[in-house]
Amino acid sequence: MGGKSPTKACTTNTPTSVQPSPSVETGGSGIGRFTFRLSGKFVLATFLISTLVTFSVGWVARLVLLSKLGIFPSSNYFHGYYHEESTELAVISTKSKKKKSVHWQLAIEADDGSKGMSGKGVSQQLPAPKVIAGKEVPYTTYTSKTFHTSAVTTANTLHIDRTATLMEMFGKSRKGDGGKGDDIVGNGGDNMEGNGYAPCSASSSEGSKMCSRGKVLDQKKNEIGSVNLSVMEFDNAEENNAIINDYSHNSDEDGLHLPAGQHLLVDIKDIDSNFLDSEERLATAMIELINESKLTLLSYHCHSLVPIGVSCVGVLLESHISFHTWPLEGVITLDLFTCGGNPLIPVLPSIKRLFGVAREVIDDVYMRDEIGERVQAKEELIKPSMLWAHKLRGFREGFAPSYSRDNNPLDLDLGRYVLGKLDFDIKRPLISTETDFQRVDVYELLYSNLRNVDSYYKGLDDETGTSYEARHPELFAPDRVLFLDGVIQSSLYGDAAYHESIVHPAMMTHSNPKKVAIIGGGEGATLREVLKHRSVEKAVMIEIDEEIVTLSRDILPEWSDCSDIVGSTAWCLEDERVEARYEDAIQYFKSRFTIDGTVDGDERFDVIIMDALDPNMENEFALDLYKSDDYIRSLYNGLTESGVLAVQIGETPGSEYPPDEIGQFANRAHMIQGLEVVGFQSIHVYEESHSGFQWPWSTVVAFKDFSSRASWYRSSAEFDLDVCRRLLPTKSGSPALRNYDGAQHHVYQSPSKVFESNFCLSQENHNKCTDSIGFPPNVVDMPAPSVEVKKIISAEGSKEVGLFARNDLPKNSFISLNHQVAGFIALPSTWSVLKTVAAMDGLSSGKRSPGTISKFVNYMEGRGFCSSFLGKSYCCAYSAITIFMRSGNEFMSNYNFDQSNEDKTSIYCPVIARHIKQFMASGKMTTRHIKAGEELLA
Repeated sequence: MGGKSPTKACTTNTPTSVQPSPSVETGGSGIGRFTFRLSGKFVLATFLISTLVTFSVGWVARLVLLSKLGIFPSSNYFHGYYHEESTELAVISTKSKKKKSVHWQLAIEADDGSKGMSGKGVSQQLPAPKVIAGKEVPYTTYTSKTFHTSAVTTANTLHIDRTATLMEMFGKSRKGDGGKGDDIVGNGGDNMEGNGYAPCSASSSEGSKMCSRGKVLDQKKNEIGSVNLSVMEFDNAEENNAIINDYSHNSDEDGLHLPAGQHLLVDIKDIDSNFLDSEERLATAMIELINESKLTLLSYHCHSLVPIGVSCVGVLLESHISFHTWPLEGVITLDLFTCGGNPLIPVLPSIKRLFGVAREVIDDVYMRDEIGERVQAKEELIKPSMLWAHKLRGFREGFAPSYSRDNNPLDLDLGRYVLGKLDFDIKRPLISTETDFQRVDVYELLYSNLRNVDSYYKGLDDETGTSYEARHPELFAPDRVLFLDGVIQSSLYGDAAYHESIVHPAMMTHSNPKKVAIIGGGEGATLREVLKHRSVEKAVMIEIDEEIVTLSRDILPEWSDCSDIVGSTAWCLEDERVEARYEDAIQYFKSRFTIDGTVDGDERFDVIIMDALDPNMENEFALDLYKSDDYIRSLYNGLTESGVLAVQIGETPGSEYPPDEIGQFANRAHMIQGLEVVGFQSIHVYEESHSGFQWPWSTVVAFKDFSSRASWYRSSAEFDLDVCRRLLPTKSGSPALRNYDGAQHHVYQSPSKVFESNFCLSQENHNKCTDSIGFPPNVVDMPAPSVEVKKIISAEGSKEVGLFARNDLPKNSFISLNHQVAGFIALPSTWSVLKTVAAMDGLSSGKRSPGTISKFVNYMEGRGFCSSFLGKSYCCAYSAITIFMRSGNEFMSNYNFDQSNEDKTSIYCPVIARHIKQFMASGKMTTRHIKAGEELLA
């Protein structure tokens, strides 16, 4: 060891070196001992190295875990900053003759900068919301926030920047950081009044600048009343921003802050995955949407989620906006809630444009180029599709003076059944406008539960026109629905069923309608059906709103298309038989057909069809249509002596409805009662359940002449023959009618059960119902053995047979009812033919005695039951033992029709109309107590 001391350890300046001590012999064992001394620098270096190794192992493990989820982040250290990594979802699709398969592949595109380990940006600058120039924003205070961020990679909160607005207001460049000590700009500052910024106050001397939520000052309100939404295609909205992005949906001009608002729900799919995973791009789109909508975004908060996706929520001065994304699926769901009176629907194109960023699809299809080389097809963009719903929220009635939901289209059919539903594959506004008389909305709708949207697009994309979908586009096309003042009027799907049901039953009941009046019907479909009749020489359409006629021609051309009717024109209103009058129909009839009925006979109509507003509407014009007694009388006076009136009377009542007289259809009840009062002899109601509405629709027909009932109750075959003879042929050779025929008219002859039930709920009609509906539970039906047939000699000395009682027969009892109801009924038309043939029977063959037909007619008249209850004479011959019953005079008859029920011939009685076959087949019963051995006389 040289000259070194054996007990002194050597030291060195290297912190990691350790020098062993020389061994010290003890007892000659030869075993040496060493002593280690570690410096502080060595310990620190060891700790740093261990930490680095642990961190590296954890980092690698995290990479492995993320790779299992389909995320492949990379890490590059660059100037000490982490940047956002962008991921892109590419859809690779392959096509075959049978199907198209879609494969998902996650592709990574590196930014120029570095990436964070999570695959998400951990440091990025999101845009700040700003105040729209000229908009008054009340002062707000931001309080606190508490966020749970274990499942997110970023969390950003940004507040409104008032700088630009204040600079414009004061001409200064002052700005603040949002802290509490800032007097001009900030979300948590104190009162700004001392700096020349007057807070919003309801007591302000400028009444027009009251503190309305989101109200824009000193700007003229855009009018969306006459926006043609057919040019507002959601996919090409950029050029329409001036129309789309008005702020009328945010109007609160009366200064009232109602506890109500509107909620817009939007779902979009097939969106670019990069966009859906970019917090910055999504935030920018949200701010642009708010600015274009003239709303005010006070602050917003966004989270970038692990492993992928973004959620944001923004606090609006008007309420809120929020959305969540699914980048892998290409889906975003968004909701926007605001206060105000007008719809948010004009914002939809902006939403589609800003958030509906299309993604690319690679078609794995190979084709031949010009020189025959096999090349892959080009990439194409998938067009994003959007579902949306608009709902009214909160409470209006009771808070807003004179508010009535009946006067708000968004509270009626338009809002309930179209705007408020999210389950339409296609929901496009074609037009929304205000005429001088009413609001008009037309929507194109494809119901997901009725038609397949893929079949519709298949027909559109089939350029060869060989597929079934392309050859029959009408079977797959979306519906088009017309709303007037928010109430549904007609639809493409229900066009034929509704308009045929209101026109042809009345027209076919009249024997020869030459002059027809149409009240309303501005879309032209009612006129189209009238012009199909050969007999029509003049059709007068009286429509108060000329604009609806013009709009319908452009937006709903099928309604007024007469091009297929032989002898007519392409547009129905240009037919030479048509006279279109744009005036008030009520005044038209009242001025021409005076109350006392003194009117020129040439002015009268054979048929009048009223296809106007629904009876449950509460506006002034609808009330006059259904409740004006003078107008109802003028309709009666305006008809010829055999005239027929048809009126659409709204939805069919439900079984749980109160009687019309005290329910929402009191106007309908008033009109039907008025028709009775003015002199109509027979009134019938029927429904059509395929009109394209949310409920079966009802029509009432009224006959001025009682004999018209005979035509109404004809057989199905007779109506089918009349349809063939009386309608003009079509140029295409297809049937002139799509819904109405003899079988359908047979359905109309019997009103539905709900009309009977609703009618019977009225106390006034109680007795009619208890005495007339069906067979009473305590009915006495005497079996056939209770009577017997005996031979007798008449007063004239001839041999006859008669029917006698074996047992006592109580009053109001039937005899062999099960056989009696199966009797033979000769309807008026059939009975008229039998009578005509009977008059000629035997004459052609030179016979002097009655022929077979004459005997049959005599038998029907003598032993059957005949009546004019159906408008003209008809007879019933019973198939029971009662056929042997002789006829007696009115004093001797003891088995006859119950004469006490004279009210069964009421002008309007759905009970009798529904059970008319029962009354005809089983009308006779014992009129008094008959003793055993006594003869039964009809």
